[in-house]
Amino acid sequence: MAKFDFLSDLNQPWHHLPIEQVLTALASSMEGLTYVNARQRLRYLGANKLPRSRPMFKIWLQPFLNPLTYLLFGVAIYLQWQGAEGWILLLVGAMHGGFGIYLTAATNAIKEQVLRDRPQRRQHEPSNSVMVLRDRETLELPSRDLVIGDILLLQAGDRPNVDLRLVESSADLIVNQTNLGGEAICQKQADLICDLKTAPLDCGNMIWAGTEITAGNAKGVVIARGLLTKEQAALNKEQPFSAIHSELRQLRQLGLGILILVITTVNGLSWQRGITLNLMIASALVISTYPKNLLRLATYVQLLGMRDLAKQRLWARFPAVLDAIGRVTTIVPIVESDVVLSFDELSRGGISWRALIRASEDDAQAFGQVIGIETHSYFAGAQERIRQWQGDRRRASVAVIGYDLEDISLLRAADIGICDRNCCKELQDSAALILPKEDFHYLPIAILEGRAVFDRLQRMVTLSTVSALTLAIVVLMDAAAGFSVPPLQLIWIGAIATPIVAIPLVREPSHQQLLHQPAHRFQTMLRSSNYIRISLAVFATVTAVCLVFSLKYQGQAALLSQARTMAFVTLGFSQIFHACAIARQSIFQNLPLLLGVSAIALCQVLFVQVPWFSDILLTVPLNGVEWAIAILSATAVFWVQELLK
Repeated sequence: MAKFDFLSDLNQPWHHLPIEQVLTALASSMEGLTYVNARQRLRYLGANKLPRSRPMFKIWLQPFLNPLTYLLFGVAIYLQWQGAEGWILLLVGAMHGGFGIYLTAATNAIKEQVLRDRPQRRQHEPSNSVMVLRDRETLELPSRDLVIGDILLLQAGDRPNVDLRLVESSADLIVNQTNLGGEAICQKQADLICDLKTAPLDCGNMIWAGTEITAGNAKGVVIARGLLTKEQAALNKEQPFSAIHSELRQLRQLGLGILILVITTVNGLSWQRGITLNLMIASALVISTYPKNLLRLATYVQLLGMRDLAKQRLWARFPAVLDAIGRVTTIVPIVESDVVLSFDELSRGGISWRALIRASEDDAQAFGQVIGIETHSYFAGAQERIRQWQGDRRRASVAVIGYDLEDISLLRAADIGICDRNCCKELQDSAALILPKEDFHYLPIAILEGRAVFDRLQRMVTLSTVSALTLAIVVLMDAAAGFSVPPLQLIWIGAIATPIVAIPLVREPSHQQLLHQPAHRFQTMLRSSNYIRISLAVFATVTAVCLVFSLKYQGQAALLSQARTMAFVTLGFSQIFHACAIARQSIFQNLPLLLGVSAIALCQVLFVQVPWFSDILLTVPLNGVEWAIAILSATAVFWVQELLK
């Protein structure tokens, strides 16, 4: 098959080449490929189809493609060889790696389920059969048998799943490119030769996969198929990380910087005392404070929100839409004179309404005074108005509700384009959120779900951040006092107990009260109120741990083990009380959280009272009074959160 090696390098400017040169480069002709040549190319290239989902073996291999995995292996083996508990690092790493694999698999499953509920799904799918030229004959073939160099015949209504360079076209050929972010009416012509730097959607001699022939007929040569088409590149580009993903990345980088600073400081304190920093403690601190699977969890929660909306017949185009709709502060419908707006419920949540109307600016102003919202002319710089509203508030988003074909440009200019299922499919291809029908009462449902997604992730991140900062400060204070925190206690609190009580928070149902809270609370996690909340929670937890330790220790070496154990109990139960304080519903209504809290409480008792566990975690049994003092001290973070409410 060496004669088909040229098919593996097809990154050429086909739009800039004459038709004869394109056919020559693809070893094809106007009469089409021969049967034998086409069959050989099909065996060489494989079937023309997209993978239905990510193969499971790639998901399982994912942790082994991360260099940090091998770093963890090396550190664990070295520590085990040195007589430390390196096995626990491998165990925790495997646990979080397995959870990451589960999240990836669950995300793929939810994504497929949501796509099955997509409106007008059949209209978005290409036909299973196509008309091609083979040996000068017109044949109907399955689309999966198309190969590079095939001559494809197209007519009105066809949606090809391959990229084509036109070789013949009728004078009335029109292509709809809205599904790729282009215009609904694009005239195409085969004998054009476009400039080398022409944007793909502006190439008048190309037809891309995912577009639709609106009128006319054409003949084109296949230049790309499968994952190599512009449609797949556009889908990847059109699904960027949401704003909340960017914030989580910033938090992760900030956490890593703080972690490096803490380890460096602890090393300096130990060096002053003539002690070498214990590698096991440093490793335990890293694995118990570094945020793991954070971005995967964010995507997973957003997809759960998409699925919940789909059950109510609201369809979001991408997971990032849930984040954008949760941050919305301005809704701009394109209204008619007889429109009925209902915005009282959203106004209480800090969301303002503005409108565009197809009338003069004077008439728009007069109409706005009648309906009570700011209204402007659709024809007087509507896109500039939208950009102005977008710049009014930082990180806020503007939603535009359109109904007609000419509204496509405004939907794309907005952060969120909205339409309903009764609109034309070109408009639906350009919209980020599709409502079941023309009814503003569906908007609160979508906004509530977007805010709920943000709120779930925010509470999970808050709990994890408080735990990580608390452990870092405890290690610093222990190093300054000349003590050494048992590494396994750090790993249990930060890498096991905290995720067990934090993850159930992302599965809580949407709380109706979120819709009435100020919009600024859902713009960003990186705001001063959150910093204050986290700081107070960390202060309360660290103070409780220090008080318990100091009251029991009192400078007596014989009581060090009891004091350390009581501090360990206080740390463990602080995670429980913190999770209960920030949960949106009662712990008895959240079964995963109830099971997690019960498991952590039971393990804390076992780790202290059972000799085998106490030998591993370096704890000693406590009496009833000591248990009561430690647990009551752990409630400090609960009362701080209640006061903040």
